[in-house]
Amino acid sequence: MLARALVAAAVTILLTAGCQGPSWSVPLDKLDRVPLSVWIGGPRDVFASGGPLGSTGNALLLHYDGAVWNQIPVASPATLWWVFGFSATDVYAVGEQGTIVHWDGATVSTMTSGVTSTLYGVWGASPDDLWAVGGQPDVSGVLLHKDASGWHTVASPTMSGAYFKVWGSASNDVFVCGQGGTILHWDGEKWTSQPTGLPQSQTLFTIAGRAPNDVYAVGGLGTALALRYDGATWSKLADAPLAKVDSLAGVAVDSDGTLLLVGGNGAALRGKAGALVDESRLAATDDFHGAAIAAGQAFAVGGNYLAPAPAVRHGLVAHYGDSIPGMLR
Repeated sequence: MLARALVAAAVTILLTAGCQGPSWSVPLDKLDRVPLSVWIGGPRDVFASGGPLGSTGNALLLHYDGAVWNQIPVASPATLWWVFGFSATDVYAVGEQGTIVHWDGATVSTMTSGVTSTLYGVWGASPDDLWAVGGQPDVSGVLLHKDASGWHTVASPTMSGAYFKVWGSASNDVFVCGQGGTILHWDGEKWTSQPTGLPQSQTLFTIAGRAPNDVYAVGGLGTALALRYDGATWSKLADAPLAKVDSLAGVAVDSDGTLLLVGGNGAALRGKAGALVDESRLAATDDFHGAAIAAGQAFAVGGNYLAPAPAVRHGLVAHYGDSIPGMLR
């Protein structure tokens, strides 16, 4: 009986080995370009975009298909700052020199934006209702809208700096963030500025949410800054881990309200607002820029994107959840 019990225990240990539950890992490390954005279309469809940031090489566009990470060739040296899609065969990425590219599942095509400024963010309610934002930092912002006829420049409230990201819950509920602590809102007819109480010296780098009354914006230089919109007003998050982070660049929200906030020195905070947990253990020498989270699966991407040119670039993709492959081809 004792021998049988020992055998059963050994089998149990073998079966449960490596099944400690979700955790952080780095499936891709030492990439020769920096991934700056990541979008989850499904468990077998994850896209990341980035580029050389002044170093050598062309734009970076990766697709994880559940087995391997595939490099999608992009015939442009322009770094792609943001990626967003509707499906694995309908993905958009925007970046330097007004670059907008589209992936249809087979090829990458370049779209005419009509601008030369860097585009830092893209989001859409449908393929014929897309917004892209950018501009020249400390000078001016750019808003673009795509309809069935193509991309067009849209007038926006006056501001003296760039717009960095755009997110919406619907075609008539779209938010933009940027320099000067700016947050704009589109109601389907016009753009208006929303008060945040932030000084002109503050910058908001990313905005994302899960509903019209649950939206988050992050930023800060020197001191991390995170805001929440409840459908009426913006207020600062006061979670203790935020005090230990010097800057935040990315935020993503899961359908259950779980947040992933990422930033400088490998900062990664995860959990519900008011109960964020500091999980910054993976990339202390690098900086995360983009985040994505869906159905409990999370990604954080970045690298040495803050290093001044002509620094040789390197990047990484971090993942929270069950272990996934790190093969790159």
